[in-house]
Amino acid sequence: MHIYMIPDQNERISSRDHSPIAGRFGNLSESIGSNRWLRHLAFFSIGLFVIAGLVSIITDDIDQNSLQEGKLLKPPVEAIGGESQEPTVIEQEETLVLKSGQSLIEAIRKAGVPSTLAHNAVNKFAKVIDVRRLLPGQEIHLQWLESNEKKFTGLWMRDGFEKRAEVVLQENGKFKSESSDISVLSLSRYAEGTIEDSLYLSAERAGVPAGIIVTMINLFSYDVDFQREIRPGDKFAIYFNRAYSQEFDDIRDDDILYAKLELSGNVIELNRFTRDNGDSEYYSPQGKSARKLLMKTPLDAAKITSSFNPNRKHPVLGYTRAHTGSDFRARTGTPIMAAGNGTVERASPNGTYGNYIRIRHNGTYETAYAHLSKYGKGIKKGARVKQGQIIGYAGATGRVTAAHLHYEVIVNGKFVNPMTLNLPTGHTLSGKEKNVFLAEQATQIQERETAKEVSRALLFVENVESSEPEVAAQ
Repeated sequence: MHIYMIPDQNERISSRDHSPIAGRFGNLSESIGSNRWLRHLAFFSIGLFVIAGLVSIITDDIDQNSLQEGKLLKPPVEAIGGESQEPTVIEQEETLVLKSGQSLIEAIRKAGVPSTLAHNAVNKFAKVIDVRRLLPGQEIHLQWLESNEKKFTGLWMRDGFEKRAEVVLQENGKFKSESSDISVLSLSRYAEGTIEDSLYLSAERAGVPAGIIVTMINLFSYDVDFQREIRPGDKFAIYFNRAYSQEFDDIRDDDILYAKLELSGNVIELNRFTRDNGDSEYYSPQGKSARKLLMKTPLDAAKITSSFNPNRKHPVLGYTRAHTGSDFRARTGTPIMAAGNGTVERASPNGTYGNYIRIRHNGTYETAYAHLSKYGKGIKKGARVKQGQIIGYAGATGRVTAAHLHYEVIVNGKFVNPMTLNLPTGHTLSGKEKNVFLAEQATQIQERETAKEVSRALLFVENVESSEPEVAAQ
């Protein structure tokens, strides 16, 4: 049993002087609360605060540097409280461009996709897109997941202008493929102008895309002699559709809805119309098809250098020799089109004609094409061709002075002038179809007028902006 006695004031003073603790550390009861004790406590607290701040700054710097280098710090396997956390997962996309002669499997295997996954993905992908017909330059978008390791999860690519094909790795380890639509916006455009040199160059200056110009020339090639009927001062107008993809920020040229040529006062108008059977053709305002049995000019935007002349002096031989067709000046390699539907009767070299093609269109009409540099794909004796199909390319084979196309039309075995030949016309609308055509034409006239005003307003703004002097930078 211990008995504790509380000493009086004198005893406390006496014991304080002889305490062993006091000998080592001084008088604690006197020190606590003193100025010296408070100074030590303040310095100690400031030290802890500074150390904590430095640790925080260093940690933040490490995190920022890691993020700037594209790395994420791996979280601890064991978090506070003993709960484990999953590693951070990053989704990544890698874009490849298919090279010439390269298959889809070869391309993605080269990018690091394991062989088994590559084959399984492409086999499933082939369900929604023809992988054998992919062209060099096709973009391939690979999908990856990155955590502790890089994992292939699928791919997608654009299939044409309005489709997107995709294959995705599912949780069960199997691939799923699908095709989806790409949202596009239909845009209508009107352009007009005066021909100064050629229809092609004048339309190009008016802002008409090259592909639309070529299509327009082909449409008029049934009726227009581009050598003698196109003159400076003639006028043109065109109304056409374009499709815009906001996702990919690109434009596709679509159909010509209306085209007009004013040639020395003679007006030719063409309107696009889709018949009940689904065929789309071009018709005059009266419903008469623009398509004829044969085209007058079987190559794009060509310039005729020598016309049909039975008494022409031959440029090589130097004496008079019948010229049984029309010559179209064209650079070597210019595509040559079949003037009409038919069957190839000959596709081989033919003496002074050089590389030569002859097509029979029916029991009455044949056409011939000479001095070709080479033949089109699949063009041989017996092949069926369609009007406008590329059958060969202009050249300088045979007896010639320069590259060009020599074009002949044979009617019942006799050569005739291709430029003055009266050809059978195509279909003429009647009954219900004609009524629908006339109603659509009336609606389109209003739409064209609106598009014309918009086009003129935009052109005015462009002219004003281009005429304003540039303000020099201060």
